[in-house]
Amino acid sequence: MTFCDLSELQCGQTYNVSMFSQDESCSSLEGNKAYVRTAPCPPQNVVVGAQCGAGSMVVSWSPNPDAQYFHVAAVSNTGARLYCNSTGNSCTLNNLPCGQSYNITVLSIRDGCQSKPSAVVESSSAPCIPRNIKGSLDCISNSAWVTWDDSMGATSYFVLARAANGHNSSCTTTSSPCKVQDLNCGTLYTFKLKAINKHCSSIDNATFELETGPCTLTSISAMSQCNSDTILVEWKVTAGTPVYVVTAEGDDNSVVTCNSTSTSCVLQNVHCGMHYSVIVATSSDKCSSLRSPPKKIQTAPCVPANVTVVPSCKDAGAKVRWADSLVPTSYQLIATTRDGHVATCNTSVNNCSLVDLHCGQLYNLSITARGENCTSYPSSSSFKTVPCAPSDIAVDIDCQTNSAAMSWNKSTGAVEYFSFAQSTNGVALFCNSSNPSCTFKGLECGGVYNFSVTASNSICNSSFSSPLQAGAVPCPPSRVNVRMQRIDRLYWAMISWSKVTCPDVDYLAEISGQIENNPQALMTVSSYWLPRPYFEFPVPCSTAFNITVRAKNSAGIGKPLSPITALTAPCAPQSVMYTGNRQSAVLFWNASVFATSYTVYNVSRGTRVKLCNTTELSCQLTDFDPNATIVTASNAVGESNPSQNITGPVTTRRRRDLEFVQFYASLEEDLEIPEVLTLTVTGVSLHVSWTTVTGATEYTLMIEEEQIKGKASKPARVRRVEGDSYTETDLKPQTTYCVRVAAKNAINQSSYSQSKCRNTDALVGS
Repeated sequence: MTFCDLSELQCGQTYNVSMFSQDESCSSLEGNKAYVRTAPCPPQNVVVGAQCGAGSMVVSWSPNPDAQYFHVAAVSNTGARLYCNSTGNSCTLNNLPCGQSYNITVLSIRDGCQSKPSAVVESSSAPCIPRNIKGSLDCISNSAWVTWDDSMGATSYFVLARAANGHNSSCTTTSSPCKVQDLNCGTLYTFKLKAINKHCSSIDNATFELETGPCTLTSISAMSQCNSDTILVEWKVTAGTPVYVVTAEGDDNSVVTCNSTSTSCVLQNVHCGMHYSVIVATSSDKCSSLRSPPKKIQTAPCVPANVTVVPSCKDAGAKVRWADSLVPTSYQLIATTRDGHVATCNTSVNNCSLVDLHCGQLYNLSITARGENCTSYPSSSSFKTVPCAPSDIAVDIDCQTNSAAMSWNKSTGAVEYFSFAQSTNGVALFCNSSNPSCTFKGLECGGVYNFSVTASNSICNSSFSSPLQAGAVPCPPSRVNVRMQRIDRLYWAMISWSKVTCPDVDYLAEISGQIENNPQALMTVSSYWLPRPYFEFPVPCSTAFNITVRAKNSAGIGKPLSPITALTAPCAPQSVMYTGNRQSAVLFWNASVFATSYTVYNVSRGTRVKLCNTTELSCQLTDFDPNATIVTASNAVGESNPSQNITGPVTTRRRRDLEFVQFYASLEEDLEIPEVLTLTVTGVSLHVSWTTVTGATEYTLMIEEEQIKGKASKPARVRRVEGDSYTETDLKPQTTYCVRVAAKNAINQSSYSQSKCRNTDALVGS
């Protein structure tokens, strides 16, 4: 094309325009230059100055050398338009009608090209002169009420009353009427009324004259007791006046009167917190010549009313506000709680802010108003402060469901709680509740979380509680297996367990028990923290022990698995002796802890030949060779190492060393074997009771699954009981369990009772 539009050019500039011809490969030489001058820029810093007396306004702006002249436009609120042009930096708009508001803009013009309009400036002409002005006297208070019709363009009005002696009084208002107070008696006043707006006042003042009534009675006195609803008025008697009329007018234009034939009168039912003007007249005509000058008096402040309290959440405070009153010069606010905290505030206005209040408290609030001579009765109200931050946070993490149950102490005044758990990598979980507990779901196993909670009373939230850190630790293994194995002459517990579904888990196994069931020979052994799911422990003979396994990861150490009980094979019988001779002998020994039977072997030919198997502590033998005889003890786990040190023949069977003092005599005696009295089953629980044995301090209870041919025997459950009954829970359903009981004291243990067996029930629904 042979033309082109250039946009976004700057105002007040001269541009050099060059043109080139181009094809796909080349560009021509530069053609003839053209010059383009853009429109002038709009005037800046436009200012309007009102000239109220002349009825005009002067518009000025910053110099702009690029313009030939300037055009000013003023558009009024009625749509009227006024214009003026100037080659300088100002222009005057004359003959402005009163009561108009204007939007004023200025254009820069050069060679018929005009700029964009300047920013709009608002102004107005002088208000119109008020019309229909009237005045009336209020002889009770020696005041004048002035009324008028509203004036166009006025935002406020000013009334001035001036006497020839120079005394004056005034009032200001935004609308008619206006009360000019404190005028003198019997004085002619000239009243002037001005209409005013932001820029001007009305050009001519509206005026009128008014004369106040005479005051021939002498001055009066008026008194009011604090917090009383009466005013006592006194005066001097005037000759020939039978009746006096006392009138009081309040700020709210209420009037109270009383009549008297003496020199005093009591005005009843006056209002608190009020300024009254009181006069005494000789008739009901309050503007008659026989009246007193007005007497000003104020009553006691009213009890502060319409008290409102708005909590200030950030500074643990409250903003208190009450109805305003004309009489009080100051207010005192006192807020108290049951815990003894007191907050006070003294102010001259009708509001006050309290800070640093105690959280979660009910404050009793009283406000008293103070006047010049009196103090009001206190107001009575109450308010509640921001709830306290929840305390005593507890978190219980369920590793099975990857959830956390969070609880805390209830906060007084709280209606809702907002809790959150934030992990160390920034992931946050939220939970809201109306109760002091909440459950978080979706925790990541191995994650460490900071738990915190805030309380809300639906208006303010408390500060957050101190964070409690807890980790989503792994669960313990769900299954643990124990296999006892004897290697050489030592017993080993081969423990293995199922792996936990959680990343980067290590395991710790621990066993604890009493060696040979002796409470003074305690054993506790633990493995290392290892990622593998098994460990081996050497365990002494005749030892019942508990096995626990726990897991840990970066979040911490998990809870241990419920203990599993296991048992080792018994130790070799001790103190083996015999009576008799080689042809016929009785072999006897001390009981081995947890042994259920004993076997005597002959080993003269390099192999073991069984001579006797018994559950007792002795055996009758023939063809007896003490040098080729061994004794072992057995239980469901296995057989002990042999006891080969046989002494004898002895003349009498010794139970134990006779060197024990008499104090131990009763303990040395063989304990009787307890008898199982009852064995009952309830579901998968087994209840057993037995006879008590003299000299026994506790009982060893052995609970064994009945062995099934072709299957490995299960470890027995061994329990130490101090009473004469016991209930075992969490047994397998539909399984036969056999129970044996032995009596025990610090030195001795009896043989086990005869075994009694029962079947557990099937699970419900199975």
